[in-house]
Amino acid sequence: NEQFAYGKVFRDASVGIYEKIFSSRAEPPIKSTFAFILELDLYILRSGIWPIISHEAFSSVDEEWPPPVCLKDRFSGDYSIYHKGKIRSATEAECAGLEADAVWGAARVIDRIMGRT
Repeated sequence: NEQFAYGKVFRDASVGIYEKIFSSRAEPPIKSTFAFILELDLYILRSGIWPIISHEAFSSVDEEWPPPVCLKDRFSGDYSIYHKGKIRSATEAECAGLEADAVWGAARVIDRIMGRT
């Protein structure tokens, strides 16, 4: 719809989508806050569907990692937290407010940016 959103690529195939939406192509909103961070289907970036147009360096290796995500075993109902390449057991309370572990496709990410999910 002729609007543009920007994101920052983290480790683990995660992307932080910046809060601001633009009505024309603009410089990425460097140092802006994220509306959300999620795991993105890497095909989207590798294929060029969503081109990488700039590079904003992380200030440390630790900042390259996305925030923790919650995993819930659909059979046992047990909770875990995935962070920095490691999974640990967790409680439901520890997972409260965390993004659910899921790989998002382009259409779902766009819907979320536009507030449709």
